[in-house]
Amino acid sequence: MSAIWGCVDLSGTFVDPDIPDKMSECTKKYRIDQSQSVLLENVYMACGLQYITKESRYERLPIVQDDIFFTADVLLDNREELIKETLSQESSSDGELLFNAWKRWGEKFGDHVLGLYSFAIYDKRKNEFRLYTDHLSSRCIHYYESGSKVYFSTLTSSITDAVSEIDICDKWIRTSLSMDLAYCFLFDGLTPFEGIKILPYGTGIVVKKNERGIEVEKVRYYDPLSKIKENKKYDDEKCKEEFRTTFFKCVRDAIRTDGDCGILLSGGLDSTAVGSVAAKYLEKENKNLYSYTSVPLKKYVDENGRTNGYKIEDESKDVMMFCNHFPNIKPEFLSCEGENCLTHVDELCDYLELPFKSLINYVWLRDSFIMARKQGVKVILSGAYGNDTISFGYMENTLARLIKGFHFIEAYKQFMTFTKKQGIIKKRYSKRFLKEFISSFRKQEVIFDERGYKKEYLNKYDIESEWDKLFRGMTGNIRTRDAYQNSVFATGILQLTGIVNTKDGLYHGVVMRDPSMDKRMLELCLSLPYKCFAWNGVERRLVREYLKDFVPDEIRLNTRFRGRQSADAVFRLDLYGVKKVKKLSELVSDSLGKYYDLNLVKAEIDEPNDEDNIDWKAKIVSFGVFLSKYSAKKEGD
Repeated sequence: MSAIWGCVDLSGTFVDPDIPDKMSECTKKYRIDQSQSVLLENVYMACGLQYITKESRYERLPIVQDDIFFTADVLLDNREELIKETLSQESSSDGELLFNAWKRWGEKFGDHVLGLYSFAIYDKRKNEFRLYTDHLSSRCIHYYESGSKVYFSTLTSSITDAVSEIDICDKWIRTSLSMDLAYCFLFDGLTPFEGIKILPYGTGIVVKKNERGIEVEKVRYYDPLSKIKENKKYDDEKCKEEFRTTFFKCVRDAIRTDGDCGILLSGGLDSTAVGSVAAKYLEKENKNLYSYTSVPLKKYVDENGRTNGYKIEDESKDVMMFCNHFPNIKPEFLSCEGENCLTHVDELCDYLELPFKSLINYVWLRDSFIMARKQGVKVILSGAYGNDTISFGYMENTLARLIKGFHFIEAYKQFMTFTKKQGIIKKRYSKRFLKEFISSFRKQEVIFDERGYKKEYLNKYDIESEWDKLFRGMTGNIRTRDAYQNSVFATGILQLTGIVNTKDGLYHGVVMRDPSMDKRMLELCLSLPYKCFAWNGVERRLVREYLKDFVPDEIRLNTRFRGRQSADAVFRLDLYGVKKVKKLSELVSDSLGKYYDLNLVKAEIDEPNDEDNIDWKAKIVSFGVFLSKYSAKKEGD
């Protein structure tokens, strides 16, 4: 994988000779194996390579050929097909293959290329610049227009270091602060920096010169929601075969590396489904699969036990049980002694280049990446997106579909079968279902931050209406068809995931791969009949029934208990606190005064830590750190 950056001046003016140093300075904090660049007249392009596959060691980017300049951040999943279709050599690097695909198909390249990528291409003869991200925006790419120049980069710091006048984007900050959810890319293309835009999934831009400077045309080359329809013909055996074939390909392609593979492993269906298939493939190559699992502090388990109701807070027993079925899985259990959600907030905001709200899980993720690097792991697998794809499927959703389609007898049969199989009290379940079903016809209430957040900008920026659109059609386990489609291809979630995976990987020297988030898997899940997901008393059928020969019964048939990662988050914050401060209010930045009543925030943040306020506290500290860092950086300039 790579980071790419550069600047093109469409007026023909030579690029300022100090631009390369300014744009590349920030890349030094990331684990880049080799940097290559070209500076020629009005064009500057660069690529910071990471050696993930054997082919990446022979990558030569940027490419300059026939007055075309090309650079890319790319890891392909269909090399063999592209080699044949573009008549390329077997030894061709991924960058060469992507370039050859562009030369052959132009704007139709997206119909042929599969994998993770972003790329920039400048045609000097046409004086035309293009920039693209992949089908799911798995590799983030940003751009900024300034007069006749266009800057682009994987990292926003490359742009802000070169263009000192860029300020914080007020709309992005206010939108993200309005809720405690990790979701922060509500408006397509918007970033924390004013004027710096990010490409949403399946899109690109075409930049040309005009009388006023430059004009930017946005292009969408991949639009799945307008093309993929649910298959109404239900043949379970065919659906099973199609799912297995697709899922196995997604896993197989994800583990391509000249190093070792790891996995973020829990006791749940998603990561065990990915892990079981990956372990089988790696076994054939005489390779191990290194797993990383979050476990609570021993002191927490001693005081609270392994479980809390139906939540398993210490999943080590379940993970070991799973690993015993696969001798080549080498498990590591991370208790992260001495760390809490605020321990590494400065580091995280620095290299992610945004205020990150999901600090609670980051504790063990960071330690996983560090350990993986030491073990020679270059690819880290996960099943993080699985709740919307491979393990999607609740009986409430199936019952709602049947009732809305006037299939009342079948709905009754499914209700009876499910409650009997699961040993659920019919009266209790029917009450819960009816409550959700009735609520699905109502507009969902959007609850905003009530702890001092200044709400006067909600209407000015249409923040409230955008949140309302996001949650429309979602009630508990019931989702309308439109809501399900929009959650699978949720621009904001794909955007944030792409940013985090790209920059985590660059910083730690690995690449993040999630087969449950593969383009092929998302498309398949949108096309499968709803009966594939929950039917005949079985929920989450894609894993529980279609992968029954891979996922062990102890995991697959567990319908009662669910794992809960980072269950000791509050306990950790109480136990370790934050160095050099006696109260959390000392961490509240004055820069937040634009968005909050600071007196109220300082009072609230010093309240005892609990499950209801820890995400909010993490958000406040993270945004304060980010805003203060950027303010100090601008003052330094």
